[in-house]
Amino acid sequence: MLFDEIIPLLDNDLNEPKYNQLARQIETYLKKHSVPPGTRLPSERFLAQRMGISPVTIGRSLNELVRRGVLERKVGSGTYMAEHCRIQSVGILCHEPAQISDYYIGNVLSAIHGYFLDSKIDLLSLVRRPESYVSTLHKYQLDGIIVLAAQKEFVPTIRQLRDNKIPIVTIGVTFPELTDLGFGTDHQAISCQATNYLIRKGYRRIGILSGMRYSSSDVSERERGFSKAMYEAGLPVDPDWIIHADTSGEDSQMTELRNLLSRPNRPNALLLACHTDSLLIYNLLREMNLRIPEDISLVAFDDPPYAQHLSPPLTVFAQPILDFTRQAARQLENMILHRPLETFSPSQAVLIERGSCMNYNPDIK
Repeated sequence: MLFDEIIPLLDNDLNEPKYNQLARQIETYLKKHSVPPGTRLPSERFLAQRMGISPVTIGRSLNELVRRGVLERKVGSGTYMAEHCRIQSVGILCHEPAQISDYYIGNVLSAIHGYFLDSKIDLLSLVRRPESYVSTLHKYQLDGIIVLAAQKEFVPTIRQLRDNKIPIVTIGVTFPELTDLGFGTDHQAISCQATNYLIRKGYRRIGILSGMRYSSSDVSERERGFSKAMYEAGLPVDPDWIIHADTSGEDSQMTELRNLLSRPNRPNALLLACHTDSLLIYNLLREMNLRIPEDISLVAFDDPPYAQHLSPPLTVFAQPILDFTRQAARQLENMILHRPLETFSPSQAVLIERGSCMNYNPDIK
C-alpha cells in the first residue's frame, strides 16, 4: 500500500520548518515510486498514524505540496497526485557574483546550461552563502543545488544537506569530505604536476605567484602543491619567492615581484597560480628587459583563449572544465530523478606546451 515503507526523518537542528522537511520527503517518495498522476493519497489521519507525526504537520506538508503543484485537492474527495507535470528547478549558487566573462566561470555556466538545455529543468543563478542554502531551497522550491567554487568552510553545511537527502553537488575545488558529490580537479595535484614538469626541465630556482587580485581555495591549494613538490625533490622553498595575494593591493604585489626579479639570484622559472595575472607578468618582464623563456620560464593554469596569442605563447596545465561540469550535472540529475549514482574518474589536468618554457639545461631532452 502507498506509504507503507516511508520513514520520515525530521531534523530539529536543521534551519527549516518540520512541515517543509516532511513535504520534501513525501515528494521524494512519490517521485521515487513513480506514483501516477490522479492517484488518490491516503487520508491525513491515516498518514499521521502511519508516520507518527501530528495531523497538523501532515496537513501543512500536504498543503505545501499542493502549493508547489505536486498535489491537488478535490473538494469532498481528497488529495491526489497532480495531473500536470511540475517543472523542476536547480539553483546554481555562488558566494560572490559570477562573472560570465571569467574564463573558468563562463565555461562552467555554459556547460551547465548546455547539459540541461533539452531537459525539463529550470536553472536559477543566485549569490548565496551556506547559511542561506536551506531558506533558498524552500523559497525558490529548488529540486537540487549546484555550488560553484565552494570554500573549505562551506563543507559542513554541504555535507549536512546531502545527509538530509537534498540533491547537491559542487563544482570547483575538490575536498576529501565531498568525494561523492564534488567535481573538479585536485589543484594541489595539478601544482605538483606543474612544479615537477619544471624540475624535469632542469629548473631548481622556482617561484610561484599565488595571485595578484585575490586568494581562493584553488590558489591556496596550488601553493601547497608547489611547496610539496619542491620539498619532495629536495629543493629549497624560498619564502620570498612566493608572492601572495593580500589586502595591500595589486601595486604592492607588483613592487614585491619587481624587487624579487631584480635580484641576482632571482627565480629562473615562475608558476602563475592565476592565469589572469599573465598579461601583468608579461608586461612587467618586458619593462625589466627580461626575456621569456631565456631569462625566466613561465607556466600557468587553465587555458583562456589569449594564452596561445601571447608572445611567446603561454605553457599551461588546463583543467577539463567541460568534462567535470557535465559529470556534476549528470550526477545531480541522477539524484533528482532517483537514479543510481555513478562513479567518475578523477579529472586530470592536460599539459599544453608552448613557447613560454624551455629546457634550462640544453642537454635535457
